[in-house]
Amino acid sequence: MATISEFKQLFDKFLRENKCPTGEIVKKKYYFPVDQLKTIYTSMLTTTNIQWSQFQQMLTNYVENVDFCYYSWECFSLIVQHLNTDKTNVYMFTNLLGLIKIPTEKNEDDKLLFKSNKRPQFKYNLEQLKSWVTLVWDGMKPFMLSNIKIRREMLTLLIEKMQMNLNNPLVTADFLMDSLDTPGPISILGLQGIFILVKDYNLECPNIYGKLYNFFTTDMFSYRYKTRLFYLADIFLRSTHLPELLVAAFVKRMARLSLIAPPTDIKIMAAFIGNLLIRHPPLKVLIQSDSVVGSDPYNFEEKDPLKSNALNSSLWELVSLKQHILPKVGKSVNFLFKKLPQVEWDMSELLDDSYESMIDEEYKTEFQKVSLTYEKPVSFSLPLSNHMDDLWTLDD
Repeated sequence: MATISEFKQLFDKFLRENKCPTGEIVKKKYYFPVDQLKTIYTSMLTTTNIQWSQFQQMLTNYVENVDFCYYSWECFSLIVQHLNTDKTNVYMFTNLLGLIKIPTEKNEDDKLLFKSNKRPQFKYNLEQLKSWVTLVWDGMKPFMLSNIKIRREMLTLLIEKMQMNLNNPLVTADFLMDSLDTPGPISILGLQGIFILVKDYNLECPNIYGKLYNFFTTDMFSYRYKTRLFYLADIFLRSTHLPELLVAAFVKRMARLSLIAPPTDIKIMAAFIGNLLIRHPPLKVLIQSDSVVGSDPYNFEEKDPLKSNALNSSLWELVSLKQHILPKVGKSVNFLFKKLPQVEWDMSELLDDSYESMIDEEYKTEFQKVSLTYEKPVSFSLPLSNHMDDLWTLDD
């Protein structure tokens, strides 16, 4: 079990390799002590008496160097083959994967930790780097299948930086499709991964709109990544060539959920509905300012959006929200009953809204001052027109 001082000694020994290499120097190859760096990482994963924040502080001065990050992924590809939940801290390993960036290209102004004019210069090899990243992803699969927390962290890393740096990003499609069926935030992360494959790698995903439709449930408001869901749904439904029957189902679903949604989410859904109506003008018939509902033909429980009968319904839910107790929410809904603009609402601005920002905005709103009395007081006595004596008797 290593201590902080022992880790400092390991790093000092690692840095001395730049001036006094102890490893084999291969002709025409950039010198980097991979074995020593691997030893440091392995020691981190087997140490239990040092917190991650302390390791993170130790690595702060190194992660800005391209060669350090580049060869770190070679170390990770070697370490992942021997990971063991009994002997190593797999959570710590995911933290390392998140901290060390994947260098996408080599620039002349990049920092190099082991740069030397007497030795061959650093050469960036994208294909080699992708092979290391692929080994790491494949090696982490058993842990992702057995531990829900590791799966969530690895999905986040996949979306943020690993997916585009795999040898073949399409190999993640099956794993992402399985993630769609996992309740909670993992399904949303899986949806984002599928979106990247559809957009950038021409993946054909059957019934993706049906799966997206069923994400919008009463549980979604407690999701950690619900803002991602709104963002992805807005992008998935951006095409003006989608069938109106499908888009109407999403519009009606949003309207129904807005009845129980938090105020910040109501504003997002109102803008989302507005954008869909701008893209599909014939759906404006769903908005009726005097909607009176006897029975709503829309079936909220139907899983298939094309069978929900939304096109025969109306957005009576939005009529009830026009008088919302929060003026900002009512105003955002009232816009839908006016002439819609030609330009869509910017969803990104609304996704950052919170209760705190809404309250601050209300505090800054200036209201017209209203007089509380129409007679100018001349003393502490009651005004002349006071009728209190007629209504109350004051005992001595």
